[in-house]
Amino acid sequence: MSAIRRPGAVSATVLVGLATSLMIAHAAAPDWSRRAGLDVWNMAVLEEEHRVVAEQREDVEARGERAARRRDAANGIAAQLSAGTVTLPHATNQVRALFADDPGVATSLSVTYPNAPTDRLLFARHMIERTSRQLDDSAASAAVLARLEAEYREMAAAPESPAAP
Repeated sequence: MSAIRRPGAVSATVLVGLATSLMIAHAAAPDWSRRAGLDVWNMAVLEEEHRVVAEQREDVEARGERAARRRDAANGIAAQLSAGTVTLPHATNQVRALFADDPGVATSLSVTYPNAPTDRLLFARHMIERTSRQLDDSAASAAVLARLEAEYREMAAAPESPAAP
């Protein structure tokens, strides 16, 4: 007489045995079972953590995109400076407004240009540097930098107007 094989019964027995083993492991050493990833009962907590991390990643990516757009806009202003279509004081005001919502930029610039006495002059010095990165080593480029340095000296000599209320 041949034996009838019941693979479904064997699978069910193995599944029950595995589940029982996981429950015993969790009861005997709950900390170890959590560290080992055997704690399948906290799936809702893990899904919530995954959702929070996904939101944080989206926020970081959005901030990165905003920063890239601001850099592109600042490079456009620097191009206008090198072309002479905008003055350094005007470009400085534009860039300050562009980076107004990012206090880290002013902090970074204060480290890069420690001798600039005001925030406005920090941004002016930054715009001269940003413009110089776009220029080549020609005489025309030297003339642009000389013009910007002269405008910077005028800005530094003029008293800064008081802050608006």
